[in-house]
Amino acid sequence: MGSQALSKAFGSLIAANPERIREAIEFRLVVEPEVAALAAARRTDDDLARMAKLVALQEAGGEEGSSGLDARFHMALARATKNEVIWEMAAMLQDLLSETRSAHLRSKERYEASLHGHRRIMMALEDADPEACRQAMRDHLRAVGELAEDAPKP
Repeated sequence: MGSQALSKAFGSLIAANPERIREAIEFRLVVEPEVAALAAARRTDDDLARMAKLVALQEAGGEEGSSGLDARFHMALARATKNEVIWEMAAMLQDLLSETRSAHLRSKERYEASLHGHRRIMMALEDADPEACRQAMRDHLRAVGELAEDAPKP
């Protein structure tokens, strides 16, 4: 099954059963903290600048448009691992998990939680601290995941 077919199938599952959002967040918790830790160990100054710019854009843009910047931040983090397989899988996952960022899940609280999480991840990246970055990503995903699970269903 190609990545687009897989993405459509996953999106259909979530649309048919919004409870799958919890499962998507759970999946992200298995994968993304390790990506963040590897990124902290391998990131370059260019990677840091790219991610800092995305966080600054997220701050400046407010709640509107934050979803796309959130995805771009996570993709930049994957790119910072210097592992093409991780980056390609992350690209596919962004498509698969786009429902966890859908319009009905957006709120001021979720925006603020996302921004706070990205700032903490950035601090750990700047310190080149894999364990702190791993924990910051776990905390970030848990925070936005709880808000997504509590969001009104479409």
